[in-house]
Amino acid sequence: MFSLLSIIIGIVFVLLLFSLLATTVMEVISGLLTLRGKNLVNALRSMLGDALAEGFTQHPYYKQMGEKASFLRFLRPKTLPPSYLRPSTFSGILLDQTRIYEGGDIKEALEQLPEGRLKQVLIFLYQEAQGDLERFRMKVEEWYNEVMERASEWYVNNIRSWLIFIGFLIAVIFNVDVVNIYSSLSTNAAFRDFLADAAAQYVQTQPAPGDLGEALTNPDLQAARARMDSLISKNIGALRSPLGIGWSEVKWPSDEERINWWFLKLVGWLTTALAISLGAKFWYDLLKQLVNFRGNLSSRTGGSTAVGMPPAPVLTQPEASVLRKAPPAPPIFQSTNKPPDDIPG
Repeated sequence: MFSLLSIIIGIVFVLLLFSLLATTVMEVISGLLTLRGKNLVNALRSMLGDALAEGFTQHPYYKQMGEKASFLRFLRPKTLPPSYLRPSTFSGILLDQTRIYEGGDIKEALEQLPEGRLKQVLIFLYQEAQGDLERFRMKVEEWYNEVMERASEWYVNNIRSWLIFIGFLIAVIFNVDVVNIYSSLSTNAAFRDFLADAAAQYVQTQPAPGDLGEALTNPDLQAARARMDSLISKNIGALRSPLGIGWSEVKWPSDEERINWWFLKLVGWLTTALAISLGAKFWYDLLKQLVNFRGNLSSRTGGSTAVGMPPAPVLTQPEASVLRKAPPAPPIFQSTNKPPDDIPG
């Protein structure tokens, strides 16, 4: 049971690393395509209708909330739409746009609105406020908050669809095959226990990733690129040879086995893609529970981790290598394509 648990922890740890990579890639894409701002515009259209939403986004205060592109600005010379509006900002622009702030009768101003859901909603909110302007504005802000909660759910669901696609591309590019990873860990007792110890160090030293919506609210493209480079060159690179990740050491099948081999590869890639779409936070929380269970099981049974392996790694910040060793011990993994010779099969 202890061996199977170590295998599961190793797989979850690998999926966590690649989920972090996919989230970072998604952060770059979200920033370049301004997905959060577009999601806000779509929410405004659902609330106000296309015509009024167009006027809303042309309001000087709304445009002042926009942001200049800080990355690849030559491809995006225009001001980017804001990713979020405070409820007070929304209500202020809407009441100005509907001429309620001009000092006339509020109900008369609402009656001048085009027929549709917006007019019906605002009249209902005005009746709820019993004709008081400040209470009416508070009701409008409550309505906005309710819609934004649903819009956040739409955004996260849209991001998960993106992550399935990105996860599949990552699985193919890096040849991240969950079936093959399981095979590698099940036949290498020393390495799987060592990887489980590394996972334990990770959950003890690294904070939990944020939710997808939180991570992609205000993407920092420069920082995301730095994290992505670190994950690929250091963390993921350290796992390639021991886990059979990558294409450099693939044992290509014979003609008779080609169909079955590619079918298993496709299943492994799709499994990886679906796993990555769950998000890094999901895998971090699961990993923490598994590590705690393994620790309790080890303390009760007197079980030991990898025999003959170096001490457990000192895990660093996300910008550094996850599997960096504390001096003076030798490096844990070699970044070359040759598997470590000191790990028994």
